Amino acid sequence: MNSTIIICVDDEQTILESLKIELEGALGDDYIIEMAQGGEEALEVLSYSIEDDYEVALVIADYIMPDMKGDELLKRIHAISPKTLKIMLTGQADVEAVGNAINYAKLYRYMAKPWQAEDLKLTVTEALHSYFQDKKLAEKTLKLEQMNRALEKANQEQAALIARLHENENRLSQFLEAVPVGIFVADAKGKPYYINRTGESILGRGIVAEVTGAQWQELYRAYLAGSDRLYPAEREPILNALQGKNAAIDDMEIHKGDRIIPVEVWGTPIYNSEKEVEYAIAVFQDISDRKQAEKLLAEYNRTLEQQVEERTQELSQTLHDLQATQNELIQSEKMAALGQLTAGVAHEINSPLGAIRASASNMAQALSESLAELPQLLQKLSAERQKNLFSFIERALKSHPPETARERRQYKRALTRELEASEIDKARRIADTLTDMGICDRIEPFLQLLKDPDADIIVQLAYNLNRLQGNSQNTVAAVEQASKVLFALKTYAHQDQSGEKKEVQITEGIETVLELYRNQLKHGVEIIRSYETLPPILCYPDELIQVWTNLIHNAVQAMQGKGRLEIAAFEREGQAIVRVTDSGSGIAPEIQSKIFQPFFTTKSAGEGSGLGLDIVCKILEKHSGNIEVESVPGKTTFTVSIPI
Repeated sequence: MNSTIIICVDDEQTILESLKIELEGALGDDYIIEMAQGGEEALEVLSYSIEDDYEVALVIADYIMPDMKGDELLKRIHAISPKTLKIMLTGQADVEAVGNAINYAKLYRYMAKPWQAEDLKLTVTEALHSYFQDKKLAEKTLKLEQMNRALEKANQEQAALIARLHENENRLSQFLEAVPVGIFVADAKGKPYYINRTGESILGRGIVAEVTGAQWQELYRAYLAGSDRLYPAEREPILNALQGKNAAIDDMEIHKGDRIIPVEVWGTPIYNSEKEVEYAIAVFQDISDRKQAEKLLAEYNRTLEQQVEERTQELSQTLHDLQATQNELIQSEKMAALGQLTAGVAHEINSPLGAIRASASNMAQALSESLAELPQLLQKLSAERQKNLFSFIERALKSHPPETARERRQYKRALTRELEASEIDKARRIADTLTDMGICDRIEPFLQLLKDPDADIIVQLAYNLNRLQGNSQNTVAAVEQASKVLFALKTYAHQDQSGEKKEVQITEGIETVLELYRNQLKHGVEIIRSYETLPPILCYPDELIQVWTNLIHNAVQAMQGKGRLEIAAFEREGQAIVRVTDSGSGIAPEIQSKIFQPFFTTKSAGEGSGLGLDIVCKILEKHSGNIEVESVPGKTTFTVSIPI
């Protein structure tokens, strides 16, 4: 078995690099850290690692990725390598996803972004310890099972026979005692033989051995319903069953103290091997509720007309109340739209924050290591080697790592073969570090330097300086992205209390909504903008943002998060025109005239109130504008017109 591998999976390259750096710092050279930018790549890495006889101990996966959700990936990894431990790491909590991962992938731990370095180190260390403990336990368990198997085999037949006998006896007893109906059994002479717990409760007493079939009606006080006469023997189900007849009645009453219990009884004969009646069984139940329901039903029928009239008045009042609360529901729809954005916006803010925190930590660590190593290293190297060192560092600072994990693996394999051919120790680890720095070819000038006894320190120094530069760039990019999201959220959440129109560029509101929907759009929706220059429009900006929110939200849902979204803005005959076109399944012709009606929706229960497009119409009416729809399968266009 070769070295042990840890696979890190995330669609953000910065996160992958940060994970690798922190894991290498925590675990040293004992493990190989592989990276994958998505679920399919992770499965590919797992496959060739297993084929190359590597032991994959741990997978750390993000939840939200373009090609595959984290819980689905871990489920598939569990199917291939059940013993591999799994940790899910994401900036957006999803209870259902975590539950799926626990139930179907045996998730070891869930960690939220941004993580704390010490938490990650402790979690990974504990996971690896658990993995190897489980491995040792499995080996010992296998030996123990082999030792016990012989003993179990010797006892199996005898234990099975005894267990089957007890099981059958217990099961029959449990069945009879658990059924929610009374069971009464009499032998061929009519003497009571068995009665279950429910039967004793209904009849008020258990078995009385000396009673015969002709006497048990009097003993158990069984009367004809609505009378004071004992139930007729010729119709009694037990006596009929003893004569080989099936019988069913529902006009018997059991007089139990001051209570009268109406019962329904079914009688059936039980035959022996000679086809003689050996037992009679009666199944009976208390039908008090049914009798009461029949009385109530009769009463309801007599008063049905009055109840209908009262109900009609109630419905009329309810309709009036619904109409009165319609405006309140319209306002609630606006807040619901903001609520639907919360998870995506949180992810778009947490990811840059995680990148900033990781980059800052990595920069501090790289700088600290570089300042500690450089003076000592310069004292050891000759002038010629120092010159080679500075050339190597300069090459590292000017290089950029491959963009995808697949390209990294290809370069790393090629570098490993070249370094091994040059008899350089720790060829795979050095090739891994060179690839991370972007030094993927033309390494001949540095081969002698890499053979130096201090080659590990030299490569690490160049890598740390390369990290300083890369992490600085990552921090700037993350800050810019977080600023864009926060500005869009501030613009969307703004509520104008003045009630006055303002002049704004109409496309600014559209871009605000697109930025807030960035998390929903970036994994499968192609956005095509076609904006002409428009003059400022006098309008209510906050309300128009609600229009663009409803139209874009509906488009994304219609495409199920995959497709093409086209947004055009232009002027025509003194009108500002905005067209929102999606490549979804389309709107059926028979319902196109209904979609603007309040409370009409084609979505499943709980997914929509049916007020979104009605709100759009009311806002546009307030602006003296209008909205039209054209739809065929694969293309739906909403056209908004607002006077300039």
